[in-house]
Amino acid sequence: MERIQKGERLKAINDAYGTPTYAKDLAARLRQLAEKNVGGIYHVVNSGPGVNFEEFTRKAVALVGNHEAVVEVVSSDALNRPAKRPRNSRLRCLLTEKIGLPPLRDWESALEESVRTEYEIH
Repeated sequence: MERIQKGERLKAINDAYGTPTYAKDLAARLRQLAEKNVGGIYHVVNSGPGVNFEEFTRKAVALVGNHEAVVEVVSSDALNRPAKRPRNSRLRCLLTEKIGLPPLRDWESALEESVRTEYEIH
């Protein structure tokens, strides 16, 4: 968020997708899982179909309201990272509903809260 506030150039990947997850929501769900004392492997993510990094960045910039921040669209290959990354890292919670927990809220609502919280603190 700080880089958006400063109006810095931001590189955003347009060909890789993930499911953004707000740490506050993740922590709450981990607590619920611990209280239920159930075993297993859980993919804990905010709900929604996922998003590419470019769209996520543009939504964050819009929420912050700094139109001077420049989003530079890049491909995954253009970053020339030393380790390969998957193009599709979207996850979905499958087991939590089976044990009686509701889906987490959608990632866009979580992003909105994250931005609001950031500005209340600073």
